[in-house]
Amino acid sequence: MNGMEKLLKTASSKLGMSPEKLMNALEKGDMNSVLSNMNPSDKQKIKSVLENGTAVETLMKNPAAAMMMQNMKAGKGS
Repeated sequence: MNGMEKLLKTASSKLGMSPEKLMNALEKGDMNSVLSNMNPSDKQKIKSVLENGTAVETLMKNPAAAMMMQNMKAGKGS
């Protein structure tokens, strides 16, 4: 299991959905289904970060986050 698969498995278990369903939602950009199972506090934190362009830009400057997004776009996450 590679790092992306481990990350996907961990995230999906915390979100209460299968890794396949999570990957499908992420590929479609369907953040509502990704966030639907989160507790309200965590959901608000994620929405706050996503709505803040500076925070997203800072996150994407992180090499690990940028590589994860590239891998997801290339279909290497599943």
